[in-house]
Amino acid sequence: MAAASGPWLLVVVVAWVLGVAAASSSSSSPGQAGTSQKFNKCMPCSRRYVADSYLDTLIGQLAQHRDLTETSDSADSCKGLDYDLDAPMLTELHSELVGEGSHRRLVYHVEFANCADAMVNFLDNYDANLVVIENLPNGVFADPFELQHFVERKVYLDMAVFGDTNLELPSALSNRSSVEIHVDLAPLASMNCNLVIDLPLHARYPPLDASGYATVEFGSPDLLLRYRKKDTVPESCSWLLKDLDAAPVEKATWRIPCGDEAHIGFVSSITFLSALVCSILIVIAALFY
Repeated sequence: MAAASGPWLLVVVVAWVLGVAAASSSSSSPGQAGTSQKFNKCMPCSRRYVADSYLDTLIGQLAQHRDLTETSDSADSCKGLDYDLDAPMLTELHSELVGEGSHRRLVYHVEFANCADAMVNFLDNYDANLVVIENLPNGVFADPFELQHFVERKVYLDMAVFGDTNLELPSALSNRSSVEIHVDLAPLASMNCNLVIDLPLHARYPPLDASGYATVEFGSPDLLLRYRKKDTVPESCSWLLKDLDAAPVEKATWRIPCGDEAHIGFVSSITFLSALVCSILIVIAALFY
């Protein structure tokens, strides 16, 4: 009887341990601590980009859309910060691919609700900007040198590429990347609370496919409001990050032309013959002229 009760006792103990663990995790979850801090975190002012500390995650897990503000810095650095600030609210976000060929633009249309007066009052007391983080699909890249021209012309406050920045690699040999854009909110009140943000993109050479096209899809970007008080002391300065909780956008699709594997033999033969004929002509020209 004692031997038979052994397995049942083990099952009861395991179930009890799992139950305690589940209760502990639920009690410590951010949602239970209050919704005001679920999507509000902070970062030191010395850190230039939001995505800096998440580079490893962006490279390894870009396939999954992830809220970048779920991981904060030290809890002590966030104490006493104004999470419940009444900032202008995002109402709409749309994105679309514009252009043709291998060089296109991903255009974001961002709209805030009744922000004319609210934004003026907000910017009187806070330094703030909109942060857009776009996780690019495999097969597409942004040129960091091209993006810097936007910053130099003061179109955007800052732009940076994280992940694979090798512009020469084909799609099969490259890794995914992410782009972070900092947008000045000061002109927003005079633009009817609408922002249009352009991100120039380029297609990599895709692998061969019988259909003649490789398809890449763009998901929803992360939109964050980054702000700090204007009278903040630099030594104890922290940016607050407020997730604007944008609704998922309709996926934009880019069909990139690629070679047909069935044509490899024909193309290779013609290329070889052309190179051979050109080489012979060069040798003949060198000998007789």
